[in-house]
Amino acid sequence: MVILITGTSRGIGKELAQHYLAAGHAVIGCSRKVVDHGDDKYTHYVLDVTDERLVKNMFSEIRKKHGRLDVLINNAAVNQTLAPVLLVSVQAAINTMHTNFIGTFLFSREAAKLMMKNHSGRIINLGSMAIRHEEKGEAIYTASKAAVVSFTRVFAKEVFQHGITCNVVSPSAIDTDLLKNIDSDALQKVLQRNAIPEMGTTGELAHTLDWLIDPASDTITGQHIYLGGV
Repeated sequence: MVILITGTSRGIGKELAQHYLAAGHAVIGCSRKVVDHGDDKYTHYVLDVTDERLVKNMFSEIRKKHGRLDVLINNAAVNQTLAPVLLVSVQAAINTMHTNFIGTFLFSREAAKLMMKNHSGRIINLGSMAIRHEEKGEAIYTASKAAVVSFTRVFAKEVFQHGITCNVVSPSAIDTDLLKNIDSDALQKVLQRNAIPEMGTTGELAHTLDWLIDPASDTITGQHIYLGGV
């Protein structure tokens, strides 16, 4: 399979890239930084996920090199608005919405165009447990991820006739750079509200993605799946 993952320079994206490379798939990644995963089946693009020109150029190259795209995992995300709304700048809100939502929209649109050629494809967007918990200080980030869910549910209806499924997976908190600025005690209190009051792992996330990617899951679409008992 040919799998495209956004935000592969670190954290979840990096670990997912390594997971699918180890399984023998051709993996394409992108981020704002140069990355070398040390595998000849890995191709990396340096770009901003909201830059339409660069994103379209990347998909053009994917089409020329592979002639197909089987899976898109929209993982790239930022949280520049970890504060009460009264303290959040407009630019920080715009940056967060652009990366988390507009980036997901842009990649999903371009991926679907390529997937339609083979009447087959999987688009999986990463959400957040913040959507369910609605914590103070995360209004903009939560709104950006909630927008991803609404977009996914509608987009799934538009592309299913072309053999493409589109779902959201929201893991429990996973130890990544996005958590660095979150107070650890506050995070533990939020986790206690889950059925599984522990940090999540990229491994359990990958297992869920594998299930959605499996050909047997071709009628699962427009769904929002929480992990960790959120």
